Amino acid sequence: MSFGQFAASSQFFLYGKRSFTRTGWERNRALYDKPDLLTQDLNLAEKIYMITGANSGIGKEMAQFVASKGATVYMLCRSAARAEAARADIVAKAGNDKVHVLEGDVGSEADVRRCWDLFASRSATPEKPRLDALVCNAGALMNEKTLTTEGLEITFASHFLFGTYLLGQLAMPALEATPDSRFVAVSSGGMYNFPFPSWEIATSTSKDPSVKYDGQAAYAYAKRGQVLLCERWAARYPSTKVVSCHPGWTSTPAVDAAYGDTKKYLEPMRSPWEGAEGIIWLMVAPCEKIESGAFYLDRTPRAKHISGPFFTEGSYTKNSAAEVDALMANLHDWANGRRPADLAAQSAAHAESQVAKASPLVAMDRPIEITRFMGLWYIYANIPTFFDKGTVNNTEEYVWDEAQQLIQISFKYSDAALTKTSELVQRASVVNSTRTQWALSPKVGFFLPVSIAYLVVDCAEDYSSCIIGVPDRSYVWIMTRQANPAAAVSDALSKKVQLLGYDVSKLVVNPQTWGPGKKSSAKYVSEPEAVSL
Repeated sequence: MSFGQFAASSQFFLYGKRSFTRTGWERNRALYDKPDLLTQDLNLAEKIYMITGANSGIGKEMAQFVASKGATVYMLCRSAARAEAARADIVAKAGNDKVHVLEGDVGSEADVRRCWDLFASRSATPEKPRLDALVCNAGALMNEKTLTTEGLEITFASHFLFGTYLLGQLAMPALEATPDSRFVAVSSGGMYNFPFPSWEIATSTSKDPSVKYDGQAAYAYAKRGQVLLCERWAARYPSTKVVSCHPGWTSTPAVDAAYGDTKKYLEPMRSPWEGAEGIIWLMVAPCEKIESGAFYLDRTPRAKHISGPFFTEGSYTKNSAAEVDALMANLHDWANGRRPADLAAQSAAHAESQVAKASPLVAMDRPIEITRFMGLWYIYANIPTFFDKGTVNNTEEYVWDEAQQLIQISFKYSDAALTKTSELVQRASVVNSTRTQWALSPKVGFFLPVSIAYLVVDCAEDYSSCIIGVPDRSYVWIMTRQANPAAAVSDALSKKVQLLGYDVSKLVVNPQTWGPGKKSSAKYVSEPEAVSL
């Protein structure tokens, strides 16, 4: 971790404990103008609001408030059932039936376009319907990488690409045609942790196997992107107030699902109303009181960077103008269908992987010739065990013991500095007729009386590669006869591992740094050509 990252993350947490909690809200609201605008007799009968994610949490609080003041409200929600239940509750409490549901997933380009067209079709002027405020509030925070049906990582797609950028682009002509309009992106204090990264990192499409998916980081990247987008749009669309904002650390169903027990570190958390009321103020306050392009918390513009000494701006979390130019160009292309062709294939593979993951891993059906399988295998990649993390030159060598009907196994690995080589001796008995499932016993001075299920789940017809797994998918080994297989081979094997139900983000590629002449000591049929590097 760099010093800039350490400063940004540590100061984010300290700043958050002071400002984002319920006690922070109580301190901040003491500075509100008196009398409080939200307690006044507001008449919003001529106003039209669209709020995404309005069926629960702070989104529902926003919808409830403006509906209670007579506004027309469009709730854009993914679940029709939950949205209709929330709508019925809002209507009953507000005494206002001008509350409508637009069913759609903001993580889908097709759904966002369909919902906007449906909204526009209900207007007397479909080309530029009236819209007083669009609040982009919906999104998803996943702990494991999850793809949409269109092949995009769901956090980026829902919070930023489609749920904010595309919907905002579709809505902007209507907002510009409506006096005193505003566009509000519900961001997060999580954006204080990072600048916006490369497009490949932000979209979770990097081909670098060392880049692992981090759900919290993916969320923070999208939230930083919203702040940058609002800065650009504030300059581009001066007739509309464009702002990003933070609801503080608010207790909602989405936070419960994403954080579980770790949300205790965010206590005391705000109630949904305490998180929502500062955003509601942005929806209804006079335009002259709103600073376009600002990042708001509790009705006040806040700093967008705190990575410098003593919470000063610093430079670590800032993006250059050229980086933001590239971001805007990529948003425009990806939101309008100009995305890599393999995204859909990746989505299909991910879906197949999720189906496979629901059942225990099993050995392959096709039998193997045990003597051809013997010999030296280079471990190209694996999910490391506790003792071989950070190691290199990992190999497994198999010798068939005809007399005992056992497989003698030598697992070797070196430390990264190549100063020490370790060996784990094991033996295995074959337990099925296809010889693809073995019972493995490690030797620690003596062979342990317990065994591990060792499954050959894939083996090339020419015995040039194989994949070994265990039933619960806690470990996997991708092995080849060549120390450094061609990229096409390694990519194909990684894809097979994914289709077997593994989380490929956990795979670690093992460096193979052999000198010339590495050969197997075992004898087996069709011995492959040794690799000299």
